[in-house]
Amino acid sequence: MIWKKKITQCLFLAMILCSPQTWSQKSLQGDEEAITHLKEMIRTMGGLELWGRLSQLRFQHKWYPINRGSYIEDEIIDLTGPRSWVRMKSEDFERYRAYSPEHGYWSIHNGTFSQSEESYQNALKRAPFNIYRIAHSVAKGEFPFEIKMGETDIPTGVKIEFLTTEGDVGGSVVLNGKSEPLVWETPQFRYTFGPMKKFGNLSVPNWAVYDQGSFRYEMIDLVGDSNPVDSRLFQVPVGYQ
Repeated sequence: MIWKKKITQCLFLAMILCSPQTWSQKSLQGDEEAITHLKEMIRTMGGLELWGRLSQLRFQHKWYPINRGSYIEDEIIDLTGPRSWVRMKSEDFERYRAYSPEHGYWSIHNGTFSQSEESYQNALKRAPFNIYRIAHSVAKGEFPFEIKMGETDIPTGVKIEFLTTEGDVGGSVVLNGKSEPLVWETPQFRYTFGPMKKFGNLSVPNWAVYDQGSFRYEMIDLVGDSNPVDSRLFQVPVGYQ
């Protein structure tokens, strides 16, 4: 009976040590206060368990730029790495864009193909600090960057900063009093978010304003998937290679 009790205790201990919550606490680095706030944000977005299971997101946004007509944007984002595929379409233009470590950054705008090393490097810099990739990697306990509290000029806001390996701020989020994301920022851009909206079990900001109102978007649809992204999406299409 004693040996059975010992085995039971060992199995229970192993379950605790291997649980996502415990492993996540041990893996994340930075201020405990900031980590706690960040996990609360993820809970408002659907929960740590759900975001840890996801591998990709499929969005549909409607964008409203101030200098031209609105357009629909479909995006597939790989939560496990720096990969994204986008299709933008309106009555007078159509553009495809993708980036990945395997195929770089390419774009097809109204049939004209181009590639950009500068755009690729910029995409790589901001990719780990995408708010949805952050939610996924923090939920899995695999976020590799330091998490710390920051300062915000929003009186009721809580700011969380993410430091690069060089010690610079690679991105940040500001949360409101409900721990919902209010502002998401990188050195390249800043989004101010609207209220949360549920898409299935996921909750995300329903709309956002970009850089002093030069763009805004409305979230039309969002689907999360635990299956890996089809890697063929990021290849340069046949006929443009």
